Amino acid sequence: MANATLPLGTPYRDIPLSSLEELTTPWALIAMIGGLYMLSSIFSQIFGYKYPIFGISSQLEPIVVSNFRFFRRAEDILNEGYQACKGKIFQFRRADTDMLVLPYKYVEDIRKLPNSVASPTVAHVHNLMGSSTNMHIILRSNLHFRTLQLKLTPNLNSLTKPMQEEVNYAVEKELTESEDEWVTIKPYHTILDFVARVSARIFLGKPLCRDPEWLEVSTQFTENVFVSLVFLRLFPMWTHGFLNWFMPSSYKGTAYVRKAKKLLVPEINRRRSLEAQGHVFPEEEKHNLLSWMMEIATPSESDAAALAHLEVVMSLASIHTSQMNAVHCLYDLLAHPEYLEPIREEIRGVVAEAGPWMTWSKPQFSRLRRLDSFMRESQRFNPPTLLSMHRVMLQDAKLSDGTILPKGAHISMPVNSIQNDPEVTPEPEKFDGFRYYNLRQNEGQSHLHQFSTTQDRILNFGHGPNACPGRFFASLEIKIILVRLLMDYEFKFKHGNERPANLRAHEFIFPNPDAEILMRRRPAGERLPLY
Repeated sequence: MANATLPLGTPYRDIPLSSLEELTTPWALIAMIGGLYMLSSIFSQIFGYKYPIFGISSQLEPIVVSNFRFFRRAEDILNEGYQACKGKIFQFRRADTDMLVLPYKYVEDIRKLPNSVASPTVAHVHNLMGSSTNMHIILRSNLHFRTLQLKLTPNLNSLTKPMQEEVNYAVEKELTESEDEWVTIKPYHTILDFVARVSARIFLGKPLCRDPEWLEVSTQFTENVFVSLVFLRLFPMWTHGFLNWFMPSSYKGTAYVRKAKKLLVPEINRRRSLEAQGHVFPEEEKHNLLSWMMEIATPSESDAAALAHLEVVMSLASIHTSQMNAVHCLYDLLAHPEYLEPIREEIRGVVAEAGPWMTWSKPQFSRLRRLDSFMRESQRFNPPTLLSMHRVMLQDAKLSDGTILPKGAHISMPVNSIQNDPEVTPEPEKFDGFRYYNLRQNEGQSHLHQFSTTQDRILNFGHGPNACPGRFFASLEIKIILVRLLMDYEFKFKHGNERPANLRAHEFIFPNPDAEILMRRRPAGERLPLY
């Protein structure tokens, strides 16, 4: 009888098969998972951190409910905690962790903590669901960080021309030549293609950067990682291994990593073979991220498959940051058209002094202070994430006021709430595209307030030795793309004059991928002189 009660202590081998089948029905499994989930909620409430919690309706509320609330209303929850706990630590509950949110008075303390005590890498992998999204490769070493810091950033001046060449190639391949007819585009996808091509040129060099398979890998891997992590964040960590079996994005992400290895491992081996034979590579063939990684990798970091995997992960970081910011800038320029002509006038001024666009180097793009200011203000309104300076505590740490951050804690800073505090940014509700341009006119501040500059209360890229090492590349890449687009094309919203609303999930903010705008080519006399 399937419903008979079995005596306590009945040996497993003596339980009737019908009873075992009953225990493994889908409803039984759901009940078991639900029970474990409730136990984890109770455990968190009893043994959790003793800081004010925001985003919950009561202490007994299941984490699944508060976690979904954060998924929908992260900005409101973080702003509420920031305002209520000015200068103090607060927390919110995510399904994957109880997150401690620190005030900016601790920025210097966190900045000075060694990675062996407070790890940004462990936190980054955790936030991106690394074991489920193929991002765990960065736990093996900091080769990616060293390459960006020691090789890419110091060589940006020599990389400017190949980046411009790739933008030219993308314009000729993808955009309309019509000066009369308005053509519909989806900026999210158009700029994704531009960013992917420019990043590939610098990460791999020619001709591999134009391989359709690589462009598919770099863009689709990025898309699938974010689909996976947005979904997985809704559930506790211990369920992720089970859920991975049912997520198409998980399978696809892994498939793209395999495809990247199939493409890049032969190229890595080819370069090593030629190098062993004494072959001298042309300068441009040596000036790309893959060559630099091969050059500075230690023996333990030199596995070809690992290098290929790392290239995919670094492409994700590059594409995500630059694409999102460029699309937001374009939407904001259309929503605030009064800034467009002053920015174009600034570009024309650089052309008058430096010559055609293809003769520019990095210093010329650094002179575009109005464009840089607009990019920074656009990022303030549309940050890629509401939280930054993530760390996972690998050891207990005492802060300057005696506060103890315990081992195992996941900490972060509410960067959006901080930057939009009226004490930090006057009239934060007002979009002022030249806000930072005007600040740079003040004595002694010309080098501050730039898109890529970090400060103790401007933390989109972090701050200190662990600040995003690719932010200078991202800034240059966005400027190169926007200058060409703004000078050569007219844009307008397809439906009315309202900016497309952003999409939000957890602490992440994305430009609307389906929004459409109209574009047409400007007359030849108004376009950017290239050569």
